[in-house]
Parts: sequence; structure tokens; C-alpha cells
Amino acid sequence: MGGRVDDIAVELLNFLRNAPDRYYRIPKLAEKFSTRVKFINEALRGLVIWGYKFEFDDTSRIRFVSAPDSIFPHEIGYHLKTIFIGRNIVSHFSLPSTNSLAFALASEGAPEGTLVIAEKQTSGRGRLGRRWHSPPKLGLWATLILRPTLPPSELPGLSIVTATALADTIISKFDLDASVKWPNDCLIDDLKVAGILTELSAELDKANFVAVGIGININHLRKDFPPYLRKKATSLRIETGGRIDRIAFLAEFLLSFEKMYLQFKKKGLKPLLPKIKKRSSLLGRQVKLKMGSKTIIAKAIDIDTSGALLVKRRKETLRVTAGEVTVV
Repeated sequence: MGGRVDDIAVELLNFLRNAPDRYYRIPKLAEKFSTRVKFINEALRGLVIWGYKFEFDDTSRIRFVSAPDSIFPHEIGYHLKTIFIGRNIVSHFSLPSTNSLAFALASEGAPEGTLVIAEKQTSGRGRLGRRWHSPPKLGLWATLILRPTLPPSELPGLSIVTATALADTIISKFDLDASVKWPNDCLIDDLKVAGILTELSAELDKANFVAVGIGININHLRKDFPPYLRKKATSLRIETGGRIDRIAFLAEFLLSFEKMYLQFKKKGLKPLLPKIKKRSSLLGRQVKLKMGSKTIIAKAIDIDTSGALLVKRRKETLRVTAGEVTVV
């Protein structure tokens, strides 16, 4: 499809899907959109190629049946309830890394809230330089461009804000036991369902932008994970027992994130700490901390207003800002 037909296609699609039980005559649709029957038919053919399904009755009237599980910008936009998060969408079938493209777009002035999303990543990155397994059609691999005006020292807290918003969405939608493993993982029953990778462009006292990468395992079955991940990772489909509508879930998560981000933007992490601590999988537990070549065992006791983890070892309280943490 191209040009005028593309424009008609999205308008037509939204019109039909807003009344899924109603059948419409093609000439009436042409009249409504001030165009010719030929263009309506072309638009419908294009929508069918994109994966949308329609049904005709005995009198050749048409109605909307279903949408494909695809990350088209217009499909995401249809579900969105946010003010600005995700309102500008850059969508690709395949990217090396959504974070890399988001970083480049942010450097060129892409607006706050821009969502960069891909069906698959060929070089998806996790924390500590690890590779993120990002196969097509199974998960959500995306990056948000944010432009908070807080000092750079407060911005590492965005990882835990994002993971907490994600845990909240999983709990409210599926009633699963989701928690946050400091600083950036979302877990269900101690298995990893999502990870956050935050990358910052900043000067000494000013942040230019933050790219918040989000990888969520949605419709994976156990066999879809490589062998080395099968005992460590899970997906929403494995946990719920059913296929998940990825786009509807993404829209709910972005709304949850936007509410928390607006609070974070105004007052930093402090007003969000009660919720963050409630969702933590570490607080009150013995943990093993790996920081470079050093490893210690301590008790996780708190998270401070900059997002650092406080741990107690014997009588000493340590403030941890980076490193790998596992529950003993």
C-alpha cells in the first residue's frame, strides 16, 4: 500500500474495529471517507496482507474480526492510554539493538517518550555486557528515550523505577508473584522474566538524555530459550499457561511506567521508595555481591534515594551502586 491508501487503511481499520459487531457496506464506507470504492477495496486488501482479519456476510457487508500480533506503530498507538510515553514510535522488524538506535536518535533530538521497538534484535545487550536473547514474535524488545532534568547522580534509579512499573503491570494483569531484583531485573518466583538496561548521555552536572532498554519474555515456551537459560528464565506465557496479547500488555506497562516516571521526574526516587521496597526480591535476605574481583556475603537491608542497595555485613553497612547480586 502507499500514500493515500495507507492513510485510508488506518482510519478505516480504526473505524471498523471500534464497532466489531457491526457490518458495513463498502460503498457506504467509501462515502464516509470521501473516497472511491476502489481505494477502500485496496486498503482492505493491504490490511489483510498486514494480518488483519475481516468477515463478509451474505450481502457482502464487512466487519472487523481480529488484529495481528505485530508491532506496527498504528497498532501500538490504538492501544495506548499514555500522555507522551510511546506517542512517537520507531518500529523495525530487525535491529542489532534498540538501545543503539535510540541512543543515535536521542542524540539527533528525538522527543521525550519516543519508543524504539523491534520484532527481533541480532545483538541485544543485557547488563554487564551480556547478550540478550531476543527472538522474533515472542517478546517485547524496546527502548524509551527520556529527558529528565534531575542531576545525573539520581538517574541510575530509573532502572529500578522501570522494573517496578513492569512488576506492577504483571501483578495487576495476571496476579503473578512478580518482584524486582536490584537493580534492573523483573522476576517471577525467582526466575527472570525481564531485564532493563539504562544508558545515559550526560555532562558533569546535566543529563542530555537516558535510553531505557526493556526486554520482556512474553510468549516463549521453555523450548524457545537456549539451554543455558531454561533454568534461569521464564515468560508470561509459561507462568499463565496461555498466549499473551503483546501489544495490549505493552500499552498497560507504558501507562504504569508513565505514572511512575512523572513522579520520579518531579521528586526523584523518594516518593516511589515504599513501592520499590515492597516489590524488592532482595530486602531482608542474605545476598552474595560480586563487585569486580571482590565477592562478599551480606544482608540486603534497604534501597536509598539514589537507588543504591544498602547491605549489612557484621556491624558494617555498605552502600552498593553497581555489581552482581544473587540471593544466597
